[in-house]
Amino acid sequence: MKQGCLVTNNSEVNVAPPTPLIIPDIQLPFSNPTPRSDHDVLRERVLAWAQRYGLIGRRGAHRLSTTALLDLGMALCGQAPTQQAETLVCWYLWALILDDRIDDGPWAENGVLERFVTAVQAITENDGADPLDEIGRFDDPMLSVLIDDLWPRTRNWGNERWRHRLVQNLLRHLRAQATLVNMRETGAALALSEYLPLRRDSFGALFFFDLIDAAETLDPYQHSADIEWWSRLREHAADIITWTNDIHSIAKDVVCGERFNLVSILADSAGTDWPASIEAAHQMVNAAVSAFTELAAKHTRQRPSAATDPDRLRQVARAAGDWHRSVSRYHLQANDPTGRINQQVDLNLTPPTLKSRQFEIDPYPLYERLRTTLPIVYDEPTDVWLVSRYADVKAALTHPGASSNNYSWQIGPLLGHTLVAMDGCEHAQHRALLSPSFRSKALEVLEASITSASMDLLAQMQGRHRVDLIADFTCALPVRVMARALGLPAQTTEEVEQLKKWCAIGFAYMGNYRQDPTLLTGGLSNRDRFYDFIQPHIDARRTVPTDDLISHLLAARIDGQPLPEAFVRAYCAILMTAGSETSHGALANLIVNLLDEPGVKEAVMANPDLMDNALAETLRRNPPLQLVLREARESLELPSGTIPCGATFACLIGSANRDPDHFTDPDTFNMSRPHQETNHFAFGAGRHFCLGSILARMEITIGARLLLQTFPGVRWAPGFQPAEHGFLNRCPDRLEVAL
Repeated sequence: MKQGCLVTNNSEVNVAPPTPLIIPDIQLPFSNPTPRSDHDVLRERVLAWAQRYGLIGRRGAHRLSTTALLDLGMALCGQAPTQQAETLVCWYLWALILDDRIDDGPWAENGVLERFVTAVQAITENDGADPLDEIGRFDDPMLSVLIDDLWPRTRNWGNERWRHRLVQNLLRHLRAQATLVNMRETGAALALSEYLPLRRDSFGALFFFDLIDAAETLDPYQHSADIEWWSRLREHAADIITWTNDIHSIAKDVVCGERFNLVSILADSAGTDWPASIEAAHQMVNAAVSAFTELAAKHTRQRPSAATDPDRLRQVARAAGDWHRSVSRYHLQANDPTGRINQQVDLNLTPPTLKSRQFEIDPYPLYERLRTTLPIVYDEPTDVWLVSRYADVKAALTHPGASSNNYSWQIGPLLGHTLVAMDGCEHAQHRALLSPSFRSKALEVLEASITSASMDLLAQMQGRHRVDLIADFTCALPVRVMARALGLPAQTTEEVEQLKKWCAIGFAYMGNYRQDPTLLTGGLSNRDRFYDFIQPHIDARRTVPTDDLISHLLAARIDGQPLPEAFVRAYCAILMTAGSETSHGALANLIVNLLDEPGVKEAVMANPDLMDNALAETLRRNPPLQLVLREARESLELPSGTIPCGATFACLIGSANRDPDHFTDPDTFNMSRPHQETNHFAFGAGRHFCLGSILARMEITIGARLLLQTFPGVRWAPGFQPAEHGFLNRCPDRLEVAL
């Protein structure tokens, strides 16, 4: 997306937002809800509940405990007793996590969200004594907590009529979300008349109104005469909340490429400029307030009732409006990381968030914008600082005050305290244990293994006219090599596929900066299965050592003491995972450049030594790992700015490697660049420079050389064109070639 342009129907609409955007201070003429005395108790209980069920990790819990994200949920509770209020806030957090999950990445695409909705329907519409008997268990913790906890303690809050209304509004909410996801995927446009009812449903206010009713043991629909007017009143309140949300989130939505926002829909459909569209949205809010007020006044004179007291809805709308005005998730300006109210929103100072799916699709335009205008900037949704320029990334990775302590929350819950989270002498001691396995004589053994595995995989392709090199080569080769290094079996297709699966899930967990619940819980169960697999091999090596890494780890000593077995298992997991996933991505990207870039394949075949240059340039221009996270033990003074003490920061490798201040014509593939081996950050820098970098280079170059030797005519299959995707391991997911 170009700065200041809105993408609609796969084309850019020439509507450039001015800088700054003036966001109106929407003051709703409604009373505030009474503050709850159990506010702190609710927060503590709900956070514990979410962690217990695997909905959030350490990082998510920290963010929710230090920001106002949960405050709206607690403000919705009205006069409900603490127990019911706790359940309502749990629902709120469940919906908040789901909303972020949909917005933040590719999870909801390709029919995944539709299947999720189907499962939710099965859970909530099943009124049997034990729904688990008919539905079964789910791997997704969002569904597991729904069937195990949320729905059982909610379903009997009200009568059957209430339960039916609640379920239908929940499903409407989820289906509207799925509709918008599908429209994003297809590039479809929405008219204003289509957007308004869809947006009302996608926000989910009507569902929460139902929850609030039951939590307060009130039934506004007990009299048939109240059904129509109260439903209309709820819709007015929902519109007020929803449109207010759209106005406050417009800057974030524009920067993140979100097309479905009331302001942008108005700008597109009405052809008005941005100030006029923002004001039009503001007037729509005012009109909804007037309609609400008029309808409320008319009917409360006729039938006063606690359940149909409009103040109940007024207080919810007011709480939502105040929250949207002040919460940090909508105030992302670089000069205002604390989320203070700022009615002037400068898009040039609104950074793209790492949670934006634009980073998955094509991060390089975002990198350019960050380097140019926001080289060091706070990303509120991920609670990390983004470092994008070459000079800053180099200074940050090599700074003595840069720590790997961030891995204590990133990987610690999975593998414990290991090398990746260590600093200082402790790090040096543990690194010294592993280094000999990737040097000198050990590499000679591994080189033979690489050659053997490559030849075996290539032999299996003989006689085939079309193959997918991802499935048949680039994924399998690093897995087989690392398995050989550790002493694990990886000869059969079944063994390789199982290890590939374990590595992919483990790597996704390690890089789960989005804190997706499925990756959090799936990573833990995946670890347990891998540990069960390797334990017999550890036991065998303890009895009869060999020349593999497991034997080496068992024989290692620190301060005269052997490594605890937990370390041995964890290091096996780290080496297997890290040594497989990124090598696969790098090999895949190298093959793309060999086949795509004019003259490169021919030059390398004529002079095989040039394969090292081709790999170095691939690692610079197309690094599989796009970022490295660190923590500032002290305030870090970098060339372009300061990282505050205690902050987590992301060194954007993919950005630094294409910085035009360091590389001439950085987007061009050029094998003749000087100092290619040391002039990029694909393997990191400083004390935590990749331990297996030499092995990785050897593995990738040998594999690529043998591919060209075996199939000198290899080329893209007819009709196929590779495309990079992803962020944590950015590479194509298919490489279809003709042999």
